[in-house]
Amino acid sequence: MSVAWDGATDEVVEHLRALIRIPSVNPPDGRPGLAGGRDPRGGETAAARYCADVLSSAGVEAEVLEAAPGRGSCFGRLPATVGDPDPPLILLSHLDVVPVEAAAWTWDPFAAEVVNGVVWGRGAVDMKQMIAMELAVMSALAKSGAERSRDVIFAALADEEAGGAYGALHWVRERPDLFADGAGRPAAAALNEVGGYSMTIAGRRVYTIQVAEKGVIWTRLHATGTPGHGSMPHADNPTVKLARAATRLAERSARPHVVPVVHDFLVALGLNAVVAAAESGDEVATRAALEASVEDPVLRRSLDAMLRDTVTPTVLHSGQKMNVIPGSGDGEVDVRTLPDTDQTAFLEELRALVGDEVTVEPVMMMPPVAWPSDAPIVQLMDEALRRADPEATPAPMMITPGTDAKALGLLGIPTYGFMPLRLDPETPFLSLFHAHDERLPVSALRFGLPVLHEVVSRFVSR
Repeated sequence: MSVAWDGATDEVVEHLRALIRIPSVNPPDGRPGLAGGRDPRGGETAAARYCADVLSSAGVEAEVLEAAPGRGSCFGRLPATVGDPDPPLILLSHLDVVPVEAAAWTWDPFAAEVVNGVVWGRGAVDMKQMIAMELAVMSALAKSGAERSRDVIFAALADEEAGGAYGALHWVRERPDLFADGAGRPAAAALNEVGGYSMTIAGRRVYTIQVAEKGVIWTRLHATGTPGHGSMPHADNPTVKLARAATRLAERSARPHVVPVVHDFLVALGLNAVVAAAESGDEVATRAALEASVEDPVLRRSLDAMLRDTVTPTVLHSGQKMNVIPGSGDGEVDVRTLPDTDQTAFLEELRALVGDEVTVEPVMMMPPVAWPSDAPIVQLMDEALRRADPEATPAPMMITPGTDAKALGLLGIPTYGFMPLRLDPETPFLSLFHAHDERLPVSALRFGLPVLHEVVSRFVSR
């Protein structure tokens, strides 16, 4: 059965708008300021129920499961139709979004306005647009009547933006059967966010196929000192110790290092000069080559972060009153590591860098993940993208953020980033993640939906 893609795209847009209007903000602690005046409590469960209703109306068995009240995830399953099925395919996504500063937005971040062919709202990029496309693909598969050689599992999960304790990590640990077939075999692959979109550098359009993620070490700093009156300063001040430690970490020398997938990705982008500088180990020359070759500052920072382990102080807490020197304080540091970095050894390097006046302890460590870039499903992505856009080049890549792929990795499930979107060079896609005025052109969805459908339908057929 052929699919009427224009009508299907209109449905995707309506799904996306409906999902944006559900303020599934994480953390969902009831602070309306986080959700533009709306109450975000129960938002993830409400979004999960929306997905379950859409799937059920298309004849797909679906359920909403809560790891805690209001922290709902949606699981749906299209069973294989053959007698000796292959392991499943998972269509993975997350329902939660980060908070907003509504006053800084051009349009209400939860109104889902469509202006000049662009959908505005929190989640338009990260990542309710992929939920909407995956819902449409599941519906199309259910209605097609075509043979399926494997189960197709829809998994739209809570809590990705905070590490997955109420989402992917919880369900992987408590209900691994949700990610497996009836024989207990884990899925053969999962399709996830942060890949598949196009980027254009010097007129060269490349589609990213995400096959690897950097590791994560969320790290806490702790300093103690002698409390006292602010009018009588002394050297044993934990606020000053934390500030010194944060500065040392932020200013640490970060020698570039080129892992194979990043090497090939930069070459595909035509950034051979950047590769040469990075392979020489010259930090200054590498950043100069990026500056000369990549105009978009956000893309430049993203590519730079692919070439090194990064250490970013993000939070400092010390003191409660202006005229009181506190007795202790804490800081938080976001550490991201390359696939071949020893995370334990790297933590020891950071401890040596800050010295004895501040302790450095991991809050959460998640190793990097990397999956074969020549896997059959990656080949299907490559072929589908080339058919849809013959003038462009698909290329495997590594992302610097983390996703629920790390949780599925605990089950040995290869998880690839593939939300296909053709973007104009002027679309500031990377800079819209977690940013004000998050938005996505409808044209990107119109391109991506048939591409995603082709990859899924070919992977689940014999």
